Amino acid sequence: LYKHNERKNINYSNKEINKNNSIKNYSLKNCFTTYSNAIKILQQKNNLKGRIIKTTNIACEFIITSNKEFFEKIGEEETKRYFQAAYNFVADYKNLGEQYILSAKVHMDESTPHLHIVFIPVIHTKDKSGNKIEKIACSEYWKGKDSYKQLQDNFYKYIIENGFDLERGK
Repeated sequence: LYKHNERKNINYSNKEINKNNSIKNYSLKNCFTTYSNAIKILQQKNNLKGRIIKTTNIACEFIITSNKEFFEKIGEEETKRYFQAAYNFVADYKNLGEQYILSAKVHMDESTPHLHIVFIPVIHTKDKSGNKIEKIACSEYWKGKDSYKQLQDNFYKYIIENGFDLERGK
């Protein structure tokens, strides 16, 4: 994930990647180390709780895009504003907090622009004694069988409110 998003690979199986256009990629938030190292640093710095075992999901990724025609219609500056709005949405969604976004990278070197946002699924809750804690809990962040639909509905509403004429996907 890190190597792909940060374009650290030498060869890619995805033939849509035009390495000559990789210079057009940009970061909304840089990760200055590997994702796994950044997670360890944030765990210690923020005293993140949660039972972490070998199979625990400690990072999630959103890929935010639209169709190619949408981006051609709105142009370069509005595309940048669209991805910044998407970044702001993720930081605020479920009260995540920008500090738990590890990386936000816009790829302009494929057929359709898109944003990769990698984050730690932190929830703000209380421990058994009633003390406020922050906990890595992917299953609680994505609680409910319609959690992805809720995410998409909320994103659509947010992006429309920010002035983008986006059609809600199915």
